[in-house]
Amino acid sequence: MHPVLFRLGDFPLYTYGLVMAIAFVIGGLLAIHLGRRRGYDPVFTSDVVLWSILIGLLGARVAFAVQNLDQYLQDPLLFLNFRRGGIAIQGGMLAGFGTAAWLFARRAGSARDGLDILAAPTLLGMALGRVGCVLHGCCHGKVCQVPWGLVYPETTGLGSLPRHPVQFYEMGLDLFLMGFVLWVFLRARFAGQAFWLAFGGYGLIRLLTEFFREGGTAGPLTPAQWLSVLFLALGLAGVTGLWGRPEVRRGGGGRPPDGARGRV
Repeated sequence: MHPVLFRLGDFPLYTYGLVMAIAFVIGGLLAIHLGRRRGYDPVFTSDVVLWSILIGLLGARVAFAVQNLDQYLQDPLLFLNFRRGGIAIQGGMLAGFGTAAWLFARRAGSARDGLDILAAPTLLGMALGRVGCVLHGCCHGKVCQVPWGLVYPETTGLGSLPRHPVQFYEMGLDLFLMGFVLWVFLRARFAGQAFWLAFGGYGLIRLLTEFFREGGTAGPLTPAQWLSVLFLALGLAGVTGLWGRPEVRRGGGGRPPDGARGRV
């Protein structure tokens, strides 16, 4: 655990922020590469990635505030202080993918082809983000007796007992799913197939890993698990073609689709 990378006077540079910045850059480069396969201009793809990240972060912050509503009602300005509090990944996914779908549909005519190219990069970014969680000391697991448990410093207030390294559980599953999504992307039978696989697959991952993560419940499941059930159901419906099977745009790195040139 190493939450602060270094300080510039009284200003701390958090390790989590640096890890997330690296994740955004690597994920963005992968998205640009995959976009060429569907015929999207790299400049257009990079713009979509940028706006999706920005709106996604806002959505993640809103979701976190909703989960901790009492705290933010007492101090509404705390919402604007991203250096305090946190973010909720699932809220970020909904906001980020929603933004990307609108931009791709508006400028390139096919939201599903665009979402396909963002599926694997998003999983890669989330996997790297879990490394940041470990370094920051957040999203910790339940107390356990397994030999690979993580013991946090006493200053965190988490006690001296080992806890499930749930962040690494999710990271490994995210990377496995990312590999499978890439495999499907290259062999997709219809547009949206890779996206729905990633969307539903992450729902399953979060549904399972939440059992090892410490937090409150809403009935038999945690709030994140209830949302994960929705993710899984929508993903399964999409993968099986319930939402339709539009033809994949085979760009092959050639001419960009109509309307997909230039900046957003």
